[in-house]
Amino acid sequence: MARISTYAIDNNVTSQDKWIGTDSNGSITKNFTPQGVADWINSVNAVGIAGQINFRFQSDLTSGRSNGTISFDAGGGDGTDFSAITTIKASKYNSGDVLIIDFLTVLNNKYILLCQVDDINKFGIYRTASIVQDVDEPNFYDIGLELIASNGALAQDEYYSVMTWAGETADKHYSHSQSSANATWSIAHNLNKFPSVTIVLSTGKQGYADVNHIDKNNLTITFAGAESGKAYMN
Repeated sequence: MARISTYAIDNNVTSQDKWIGTDSNGSITKNFTPQGVADWINSVNAVGIAGQINFRFQSDLTSGRSNGTISFDAGGGDGTDFSAITTIKASKYNSGDVLIIDFLTVLNNKYILLCQVDDINKFGIYRTASIVQDVDEPNFYDIGLELIASNGALAQDEYYSVMTWAGETADKHYSHSQSSANATWSIAHNLNKFPSVTIVLSTGKQGYADVNHIDKNNLTITFAGAESGKAYMN
């Protein structure tokens, strides 16, 4: 075998390049790839990043819930859109089997980013509404989530990072202008919440009416008679 110094330097590293090394199991010489090393780092949370916890998503609970995972209470959920997640169960250990409960509980009532480790375009941004220890499975905590934004879906056995989110989290608001007088105003505010509503009539006076929240993105305002003006939602 030639001296290592005589080999050309590869400045274009790809995920399937190979290194020669020794497997600790049996001291056998094997090839290793950058992708294999990256997968190992993701699976055991070997590289520490402040404010980040890695978990494996577990959908099959046949053998019980594993440490270092996130899952749904009844299991399953492969292919669940991030936008559909309202609660998730998280281990008090990260994927590297390190106890992280002190940091996890600090995330209560905070904004977090949940994203696939190797594809950040698959993500959900949430406010944590609650973090409660599971009485029956004390190694796990139920996290209530309120959606802010998302894209993509969960995949079985993929690794996901949970981290604090420092992006734009200001409370959302919407204003509706009703130029034509009408007894019922139908408003699509798309705030993904049940907002408070303030009405200002075209006369400049505050308006009083019945507000009916159809869902988190639509509502109607019903007056005793036809009115015009503006409605402010926040």
